[in-house]
Amino acid sequence: MANDDQTVVLVDPAAEARTVTSNFATRLASLQGSTIAIIDNSKHGAGALLTEIEQRLKDRYGVAGFSHYRKANPSIPTPPEVLQKFASTCGALMHGVAD
Repeated sequence: MANDDQTVVLVDPAAEARTVTSNFATRLASLQGSTIAIIDNSKHGAGALLTEIEQRLKDRYGVAGFSHYRKANPSIPTPPEVLQKFASTCGALMHGVAD
């Protein structure tokens, strides 16, 4: 961007570095009887991968059920209300990314 005295102003669009402190969720003692949230990022192959993992979780670990959300496209975030619903109704969450 130039102004009348022919100087150039450079703007750095990079975000400022920031440190965020958070805690991990408490590990489940068992998956037996739990409900797991599944977020499908909608990339090619994600649905098939998640379906296979879902079946293995049922067969091997006794997972009782699943709640699903499929993103409209991979680059958008999952809406906060979906995450809040999963946090209040599910014991764990799996976010599938595949190509």
